[in-house]
Amino acid sequence: MRFWDEVVAEVAADYPSLIVDKRLIDALAAELVLRPFDFDVIVASNLYGDIFSDLAAAIVGSAGIAASANLNPERQFPSMFEPVHGSAPDIAGLGSLTP
Repeated sequence: MRFWDEVVAEVAADYPSLIVDKRLIDALAAELVLRPFDFDVIVASNLYGDIFSDLAAAIVGSAGIAASANLNPERQFPSMFEPVHGSAPDIAGLGSLTP
């Protein structure tokens, strides 16, 4: 995605100590499975980010213990944090507890 690449390069220029690598999606997926500890942060578009967050959740155990963050870097509006598995409305009011 040309626009996305430009935005990442522009923001990364403000942080010269960052190491920014571009990867093809299929190669990154394989690397994430084989060497997950090689990555501190993965920046991706919404579709690929969803796929990689599900893959990372599976690597650590399950989506039941993974968290998600939708961050607003401009800080004009609140950021949102949530469990990856959703809010579990099917068990609302049952006195049950989810992680």
